[in-house]
Amino acid sequence: MQNYTYSLTVRMWHPSIDPAAITEELGATPKRACAVGERRKTPKGQPLGGVYAETYWWTTPFERDEYLSTDNLAVDALDDVLQWLTPHKSFLQRLRSGGGRIILEVSSYSGRNYAIVFPPEFLAKCADLGLCLAHDVYPYAQNW
Repeated sequence: MQNYTYSLTVRMWHPSIDPAAITEELGATPKRACAVGERRKTPKGQPLGGVYAETYWWTTPFERDEYLSTDNLAVDALDDVLQWLTPHKSFLQRLRSGGGRIILEVSSYSGRNYAIVFPPEFLAKCADLGLCLAHDVYPYAQNW
């Protein structure tokens, strides 16, 4: 059995959409949401210079921060995310056709060698929904 820990996120950027519209459509609470034109600030709320050039919205699907591959392989958990997003396909397509970007991200760590294999059927589902897939690999344990 492959032995690694991982987290999943869905991230969206758009030139003009209100992040509340994303929240309402997906029925998910964002970990962070920033609207285009809003004054920039750190995740802890400290002000930064300038304004956001685009809307940014992200969440951890199913409000779960960390997974263990011994319980659920990453590709299986990612497939669950695709099942959650599939009913929102037309919304995701409108988001992309309006200049938006959507990334499904798996961030993983292990102290030993491991592989995450993305089958063609899974990749085809990502493409059908207009999702980019990112695999972010960490060389040390994370505090997800």
